[in-house]
Amino acid sequence: MKTRDLIKALDTLDKQGIWAFKYSSLKLRFQQSDRALLKSLSAHQKNGYVLKVAKGLYVNPRARSLPPDILPALVPWLRPFEMNYVSLESALSDYGRISQVPGRLTIMSTGKSWLQRTPYGDIEFVHTRRNLANLKEQLLETPVAGLYRATESVAVRDLKRVGRNTGLLQDRGGDS
Repeated sequence: MKTRDLIKALDTLDKQGIWAFKYSSLKLRFQQSDRALLKSLSAHQKNGYVLKVAKGLYVNPRARSLPPDILPALVPWLRPFEMNYVSLESALSDYGRISQVPGRLTIMSTGKSWLQRTPYGDIEFVHTRRNLANLKEQLLETPVAGLYRATESVAVRDLKRVGRNTGLLQDRGGDS
């Protein structure tokens, strides 16, 4: 794939609000062999036209449609078929319940537990077996489609349920 063809494709996607894309989408668009496409992508990564954020997931770093906070916006791309919500230390830090800012985004997920390192930061997925259809009423919507945020009480319960360090919790009286 030639640089001008890639840039044209990325600009077209950007106008549609698409700033991230899967390898499989590129394969369909450019109809090249895996070997040729991977070689092209590698060269385009070195030149800064695409950024690989996870296996098979790329970002257009030039996109005007890039969200202001990319890390949480990557979650639905990484786990499109799972229920995911921001919780644990990330949510509790935002609520002022712990004084430290976590070094990674913490997500409760119906998928497997897993740490995803990206150029934008790390995302820790923590598996939950909870019935999220019932829990969904206790979650808050976020600006990111497909991603929710735990309420303060749900985040505290999650922290205790998964056995994380509760010593960092600052008491607010009654709900911890």
